[in-house]
Amino acid sequence: MTPTLTRTERPKRSKRRRSNVIRLLLRSTAILFVIVFGMALGSTIFLFTTDAGEELREWAAGTLLTTQHDYWAKYTFLPAAKLAELKNQIQNPTVVNSAPVVAMPPEIEAEEKAKEETIPETKPRELVEVEDINVKRSGYFFKGKIMSISDPNRVHLVMTDRKDGRGDLLDEFTKKTNAIGIVNASGFSDPDGYGRGSKAFGLVIHDGKILQNYNAKGGETALALLYDGRLVTGNYTAKELIEMGARDAMSFRPQLIVNGKNMFADQAAKSWGIQPRTAVGQKADGTILFVVIDGRQPDHSIGATMKDLADLLQERGVVNAMAMDGGSSSMMLHNGDAITKTSCPYYRGRYLPNAWAVF
Repeated sequence: MTPTLTRTERPKRSKRRRSNVIRLLLRSTAILFVIVFGMALGSTIFLFTTDAGEELREWAAGTLLTTQHDYWAKYTFLPAAKLAELKNQIQNPTVVNSAPVVAMPPEIEAEEKAKEETIPETKPRELVEVEDINVKRSGYFFKGKIMSISDPNRVHLVMTDRKDGRGDLLDEFTKKTNAIGIVNASGFSDPDGYGRGSKAFGLVIHDGKILQNYNAKGGETALALLYDGRLVTGNYTAKELIEMGARDAMSFRPQLIVNGKNMFADQAAKSWGIQPRTAVGQKADGTILFVVIDGRQPDHSIGATMKDLADLLQERGVVNAMAMDGGSSSMMLHNGDAITKTSCPYYRGRYLPNAWAVF
């Protein structure tokens, strides 16, 4: 009889054990639901009933409006007037023409030359120097590189010459020109992030020749390097720039510093959101600066605001500067190696129509 009793008791224990497991799972699911629901409710209350929550939604909207997915900005549920204000700040930034350098009278120029002759010789500056950027702000942080080029006449806008419907990668530009340093420049058509960078947006001048004389997207601004090494920025046509002596020029937006004035000094940073950034500027002594800030990588660098970018340049004595295309296009190479970390899924970066290079 013992074997029979054993066989009949096992199913009862099995059913009891199964029932306990089911009750435990149901209880765990209920607790998890309450936690998730509570977090969702708490987040909703924070985002829609507090000043900090509204500011966070403005940050999100500003970030989305500067991407190819700007249509998502409406889902931040900001008031229509506030969303329209953010859009206007991005699409129609203030544009100021940089002032031309006024030639010194002959007698003053002679005095300056005499002073230079009495100054002891110092060690020649390196053509290219690279500085690390590592900044922590309240709520976000970013890393990147600043490349200083002592001779502005060694900086050129290089153009893709491919005929297969795509632009060049930065390392391909580097191989073609033997560039010491290089960063991305113009924007380009980029539907859903799959643009092939074959044609730049806006105005383009290369080696003193006008390749494009229009701005396809409203609010874009020209940045040009003249044959005498000066960098100018403003609302110029290609013809006007050629008459000024432009060797290379392109257009994007916004201006960061003009005539020594920080264009974002009095602006709220959140209007342009937080993104990977690229910028080009010039100091009073002629030094050209390339800046690339990494972004969209929580374990490495979140990204920077336009105000962050303008402040970095102003701190280093830049007098004229403008933003280049940003996002997954932002990238810098030095001696053929990437020294910034692109947010593009492909480690070599994006296909690009042109780039600013040192050679």
